[in-house]
Amino acid sequence: MSPFDLPAHRLAAFARPVLEYLPAGFGAKDAARAEIDDIGSLAALASPDVVAARIGRLEVNVSTWDMTERLLEASDDSTIVSGLRYLNLDPAFPFVAVKTTARVNNVDAVNALAAQVAQAYRSVGVRGFTFWEQSGLDLSSAESWATVMAGSLSAAAGADERDVTAALTISWPEAAAEVFADYQREHRAWRSGAPELAPFVSESDQAGLQDAADHGLLMSLRDDHGFAGLAAATISPLFGRRAVCMLDVFLTERWRGKGLAPAIQSTFLAGQRSGADTVWGHIHAKNTPSLRTAQKMGRCPVQQEYFVSLPAF
Repeated sequence: MSPFDLPAHRLAAFARPVLEYLPAGFGAKDAARAEIDDIGSLAALASPDVVAARIGRLEVNVSTWDMTERLLEASDDSTIVSGLRYLNLDPAFPFVAVKTTARVNNVDAVNALAAQVAQAYRSVGVRGFTFWEQSGLDLSSAESWATVMAGSLSAAAGADERDVTAALTISWPEAAAEVFADYQREHRAWRSGAPELAPFVSESDQAGLQDAADHGLLMSLRDDHGFAGLAAATISPLFGRRAVCMLDVFLTERWRGKGLAPAIQSTFLAGQRSGADTVWGHIHAKNTPSLRTAQKMGRCPVQQEYFVSLPAF
């Protein structure tokens, strides 16, 4: 069955926006297939069992219909899929994620989409909606959220050749449980001291770190005082190309502010054996230190998540 019962030509149309700004070096066919697969993943969120589980896990007072991923519009000119989300699983910050076959690269397109979302989710009181587009667009009503920063893995692995092993002991644990408790404690301490970033920088959960470990993509750092940080990633395609997606590069307070993040990331990428040739990750536009580190790794912005606030109903 086709996702959302869409005919093939309407399903294929979801690739059009990305293909217009696809970075050089990425294959159009692979990127198009990835966009269509993404619609399939979104359609899976419309399953009654999934909807019920999400409402229960979030403990939110919304209807089954409100939580169901659905079409806002379906025509040859524009097909729009929308779904309710919560920022960092916070029930107090509901918003709508939107994916459309049309470009949302000017103010008129943003305003038209805002009117549709506001009408469709008027009973929920959503804060706004997000969409993915070309990075660097000047959209007056839109705030930049996550930036996809991508580049050559080999270039990033050689970007900072400083030897960190003189002060830090590096290991590649097979079990996330070896580091999770220390990581969680230190990460939460950091979040409490950085309230301006806390809503936008998620803590990796143990299952995510275990997935990283299963792929040989979890690196632990220790010093004479114990846990000093970690680097973690997963295998996740970018525009259909096999790639390493960075999940976290975290240092404890005693190691922050020393400019070591690029060297840690280079050491991590040089040591992993994924066979991928691309590295990427989501970095919030307000997370300036991480953006600078990514740039030092040779990574560039290739896609942007935009957020548009909606007035309270």
